[in-house]
Parts: sequence; structure tokens; C-alpha cells
Amino acid sequence: MRTGETGLNLIKGYEGLRMSAHYAPSEQWTVGYGHTSTARHGMSVTEGDAERLLREDVVPIETLLAETVRAPLNQNEHDALVSLIFNIGEDNWRRSTVLRKINAGDKLAAAQAFEMWNKARINGELVTLDGLVRRRAAEKSLFLMPTDASLVVPTADVQPAPECEPSYVSDAELKAGPVVNFDAAREKDQSQLSVEEKAARSRALFAATQAISGDPSKMIISKAEEHADLGVTVGAILAGVLALALTGIGAALLIGQEFPGVAAALGLSYDRFAAIFENLPMWLSALGAATCYFILYILVKRTVRHDLKRQRARELARLRIAE
Repeated sequence: MRTGETGLNLIKGYEGLRMSAHYAPSEQWTVGYGHTSTARHGMSVTEGDAERLLREDVVPIETLLAETVRAPLNQNEHDALVSLIFNIGEDNWRRSTVLRKINAGDKLAAAQAFEMWNKARINGELVTLDGLVRRRAAEKSLFLMPTDASLVVPTADVQPAPECEPSYVSDAELKAGPVVNFDAAREKDQSQLSVEEKAARSRALFAATQAISGDPSKMIISKAEEHADLGVTVGAILAGVLALALTGIGAALLIGQEFPGVAAALGLSYDRFAAIFENLPMWLSALGAATCYFILYILVKRTVRHDLKRQRARELARLRIAE
């Protein structure tokens, strides 16, 4: 089977046209539509040359498909596989799950396996690339598209089940299972943790231990605890300002009563003291009420902080049992 225009256009769209040779991250020269076998430094091509080179490049892939695939393929499936092999190479194709599932007769699983090939090494690190994700999606879509454009099942009548989501847990399982499955944690075959899980558990144990030890200078706190601490600080500052205002009013009255000369030097005349005495009950009531409010606010925030500490202590106990 030869590659159709749809497959060639798919390769062109994702490979892109390079009129001049380019040194790719794969440490090889590339020109035209991803052509590498004869590309070299300083080489340039026309669009017609790039088209010819592409058609020559897919011939070995067509031969490889004929040799390795034992199941019948329609034109769309064939073209999608040509685009995939053009990108991942012969060695990766021969060991791929896509080939294994096609030969097993499970084309739906083969289509899903397209999505495995969406990563590349960047600076030595394996990362998922946007371009590869999009290319695999386009190839998978072409692979699943019937050549007669007919649908196997009317999609309006068949809706996906919630179980399609990997993290889905049914209501029956939630009600039947324990809140914390300590038995599973004790089993040796289920106690193997990944490096990330071990690191996360170590951080949680350290934070919980510091919370119980009562050493706030070394404690790793959560966002909720940060907000509670900030609330206590703000409340204490405002309560202190109000207390300072009450002290200032009392000091001014004391100076006016015991040291009239000093009061006159400070500009505290008789009229001002008369105004202070006239409005003193209102000011004292307002300042006292505000001070009481902020003191109550501080007590509430401290209670929340202690509740968070107790919760962290319970988490520590559970983690130690699980260990």
C-alpha cells in the first residue's frame, strides 16, 4: 500500500518545510520535510525537491509496514502509521505497543498507544512536548477515521462512563472501604513507595514532628497556619494601638490635673481639657469596645492555630502507624 495525500500532508504539516539544511537537536542535518539521509551542511532545496525527497523517504516505511504488520489496514490507518514511524524511527516502531496491539487485532488499544510517544529529551530530561502531543492526536484521529466516513456507534446515544477517569471511585466503593486502609499499608508488596512519595512523606513527618515539638522557629507551616498567624499579629497590633490611645488620653488628663504649667507649655489649654472631659465617656466606650473586639479576634485566631496543630498531630500518628 502506498501513502496517500492525506498522510503526506500530515507529515508536511508537522515536519515543516526547511529550504536550507538545519542542524537538528537530534545531532543530524535536516532539510525539506524532515529529510536526513542525504542532508548536509550548506544544502538547499526547492519545494519540489522537498516533495520528491519526502516521497522517497516514505518508501522504506511502506516496506517496513508490509513486513511488520500482520493485520489488514485501510488507507487512513496506513497513512497514520507512516506519519508515526516517520517521526519515531524504525527501531522504536518495532518495539512499540502500537505494533503489538495491531498484530493482536486490538486496533482501539493501538490507537490509544499512539499517545505514549509524546515525550522527548531536552537537555537530558524527558519532557512532554506540545508539538508531539498535537501530532499524536492528529495521527490517532486519522487512524480511527473510517475510509467510508461511517460511524460504528451513534455517539449521541452512547455517553462515556464516569469510570473513564482514572481517579474515579464509585459511591459503593467509598461507603464499603475504610477511611484509612492500614492493612494495605502493612502488606509488604504494597509498601514500596516511589522516590516522590517517600520525599512527600518525609516532608509531612518533619512538619508534624516540628509542630508537636513546639519549636516555631523550625516549623514548616501550611498556608492556613500562615493566615492564622497573620490574623493574630494584625489583631495584636490594632489592640496595642487602641491601648496606646487610652494611655495617651489618661496621661493628658493626669498632666492637666497635676502639672498645669507643663500642660500649658504643651498647648493643652482649659478649653481643650473641657472638650476632652465632655466627650470622655464616648471615647472611652469606643476605644474599650474596639480593644475588646480585637482581643477576642486574637483569641479566635489562636484557637484556630491550636486546632491546626492538633490536626497535624493526628496526621503524624496515622503516618507512623502506616509506616
